Amino acid sequence: MMKSAFIYSEQFAQYKLSPLHPYDPIRANRCYELIRRFNLLDHPDTRLVQPTALPREELKLAHSETYLRWLEKANAGEFTLEMLEFGLGSQDCPVFPGVLEMNLLAAGATWKAAELVADGECQFAFNPMGGYHHAGYEVAEGFCYINDIVIAARKLLDRGLRLAYVDIDAHHGNGVQDAFYEDDRVLVISLHESGKSLFPGTGFETEIGAGQGKGYTVNVPLLEMSDDEVFFYAFNEVVPPLVKAFQPDLVIGILGVDTMATDPLTHLRMTNNGFADICAILHQISPRWIGLGAGGYNLDNVARGWTLAWAVITGQETGQDDLLTLGGMFMGETDLGLSAIRDMHVYTTGPAKEQAYREADRVINYLKDHVFPILGAR
Repeated sequence: MMKSAFIYSEQFAQYKLSPLHPYDPIRANRCYELIRRFNLLDHPDTRLVQPTALPREELKLAHSETYLRWLEKANAGEFTLEMLEFGLGSQDCPVFPGVLEMNLLAAGATWKAAELVADGECQFAFNPMGGYHHAGYEVAEGFCYINDIVIAARKLLDRGLRLAYVDIDAHHGNGVQDAFYEDDRVLVISLHESGKSLFPGTGFETEIGAGQGKGYTVNVPLLEMSDDEVFFYAFNEVVPPLVKAFQPDLVIGILGVDTMATDPLTHLRMTNNGFADICAILHQISPRWIGLGAGGYNLDNVARGWTLAWAVITGQETGQDDLLTLGGMFMGETDLGLSAIRDMHVYTTGPAKEQAYREADRVINYLKDHVFPILGAR
């Protein structure tokens, strides 16, 4: 049995949303090249897997037929004013040639990861071009056109699996939350920068699900300047006990690296050290799981963060043999010719740190009072 699979296609690099768009599909290629450079796909328990495009009909698991028809028209790169009603042609979600083709391949890669894990062929599979957690039933937003997560989750639910979704991207996963807000078969957990300071303006701790799904949606909004210590503290207080109580068959992890201090679009202050520590905990508490790339708008952070996570999860960060722990790269360096993968440790101090901890404690206490009893977590 292979233990880990890396899902990758060089086709992703051929797409471009717009010349200056912060989301660049070349991210997958940059990550793959760095992982290759450190020989992290050579271990007998790892495997490189080529994805295929998801059939168009399966997009209906997450989207309306009307929306899909407009997306098909957008695929030719031709914009009409009517598309704006569906979020297509906005600054965030521009129309470009191949927009549907790219998303069919990305969704296919996510499903391939889920299928490999669900079939017992590996414990962990990673798709760096997945995690489009903002896309709605009939709208594109936040750089997301197709919600590959919802599609894969519904296919897994059809197999009778219980799912936990753990999102550590800086942005709240509102599209996934909306899809499962009244569903007790999916435990939806999102840790993110507060909607008071960041798109999409949702994901407050009082959003805990409704109806049959009450208690199965969990949000941990964090203040600006929250660093590795604050994020890890909040994660450890909330995620392990809830996942343990829920006992999922499979975990979907959204491994956005836009929580980093040098990300140009967000206001948290993490380094890839804290990110890797959280990925390691996710690996420990998950019976089997998939990781999806999601956000990250500094390509250096993206390549190094996901490479480090892959090394840690697959047990290949061994020190001098692969240079992953030699030295330390200064925050903001973008030269992949350097050997170091780990960031310098950077911490918030003073009143900002104290305030971040206080706010995290307030949110954690709310969840322990209002959510933990529903799931029987301690």
